[in-house]
Amino acid sequence: IAGFAYPTSGDVLIEGEPVHGPDPRRVFVFQENGVFPWMTVRENIAFGLQHRAAAEQEAIVAHYVDMVGLRGFERAYPRELSGGMKQRVEIARALAPNPDVIYMDEPFGALDFLTRLKMRSDLIDIWQKERKTIIFVTHDIEEAVQLADRVIVMGKRPSTVKEVVPIELPRPRDIDSDAYLKTRDHIFAT
Repeated sequence: IAGFAYPTSGDVLIEGEPVHGPDPRRVFVFQENGVFPWMTVRENIAFGLQHRAAAEQEAIVAHYVDMVGLRGFERAYPRELSGGMKQRVEIARALAPNPDVIYMDEPFGALDFLTRLKMRSDLIDIWQKERKTIIFVTHDIEEAVQLADRVIVMGKRPSTVKEVVPIELPRPRDIDSDAYLKTRDHIFAT
């Protein structure tokens, strides 16, 4: 769906247009840390903004540095950051060029449990502010039910869609509520 490979059958359409390859309107946040180690936090976030004036770049970077909670780390290199901070850099870099769609491939999979919970909460806050379409791949059903408006349950290889489950729970989601647990358990059983 990101255009890195072609489907073996069918078409991928975004707003009626076929996807034929990567596009700056669609940004990918990879599972493994994708920040550039030779760039500072500021430079990583500004990576997709080269076509903008310097003052505009600085304003956009400052906005996203604040949004992801990295004020004071703009000149730090990835080796100086925790795993959660690196993911924040990657999310800020994805948001900075104002894409239509953000693809996230298990972006919290390598994080420890507490950092992962914090990143889920932060992602919800960011989504509520930015209102971007996010396609989030995860094997964690708890994560899917907490974050998603719709969960697409995939089958075994060759993968097919087993079920589309709308998540009609209010935000913030109470992960102990009967409705949440019922939805989670339904997906587990699928």
